[in-house]
Amino acid sequence: LYRWRIAQVRREEALKTEFNQRIARTEMAALRAQMNPHFVFNCLSSINRFILVNKPEEASAYLTKFSRLIRLILDNSRTESVPLNKELDALQLYVEMEQMRFNDRFEFRLSVADEVQTEHLEIPPLLIQPYVENAIWHGLMHKKGPGLLQVRVFYEGKKRCIEVEDDGVGRQKAMELKSRSATVNKSHGMKVTAERLEVINQLYGTNAAVRTEDLIDKNGEATGTKVRIEF
Repeated sequence: LYRWRIAQVRREEALKTEFNQRIARTEMAALRAQMNPHFVFNCLSSINRFILVNKPEEASAYLTKFSRLIRLILDNSRTESVPLNKELDALQLYVEMEQMRFNDRFEFRLSVADEVQTEHLEIPPLLIQPYVENAIWHGLMHKKGPGLLQVRVFYEGKKRCIEVEDDGVGRQKAMELKSRSATVNKSHGMKVTAERLEVINQLYGTNAAVRTEDLIDKNGEATGTKVRIEF
């Protein structure tokens, strides 16, 4: 009877685990589906702006990049994880489009450590883009003068680390400017990405985490924001 009861409990726990994993996979699929319309909407808005200001050549170039980006997004969204090199290709296209849109008001630097094999390292699709988008829209675009956006990929011990850093106005100033504007649409990208990381941790038993650091100079003035994603 004792052995039978132990076996029964183990079967019940195995069923619960399988059920919870199925729920988590369903949540992941729903969150990925939520990310894609958010991403596509911003790109279409950019194309529309070029058309409205009568810049057909820029609109055509932008549309070409957009079509390549959509292809990458569709390919990447079919799986729960993608090779980092594909994710970085999509990110590069996105940043180039934003640079075109904002007349090259900021410089982009991407650095990948030598020990990182981007073709073999798997990450969730569209994980980095929302943080890059946030850095551009809420940090760099409010800055007077040229800005710098940096994305770094490296190992720190056993941790895979991705950092997104900008030298924009900082989070506090960005929130003040946002509160004054009545036309700012609520961004869902950061919230959805945080939810995705929670589901990833639940599904795979990992400890992925995101930390945000406000950068300040010696006088206490904001000099930008750094987001660090760890796996």
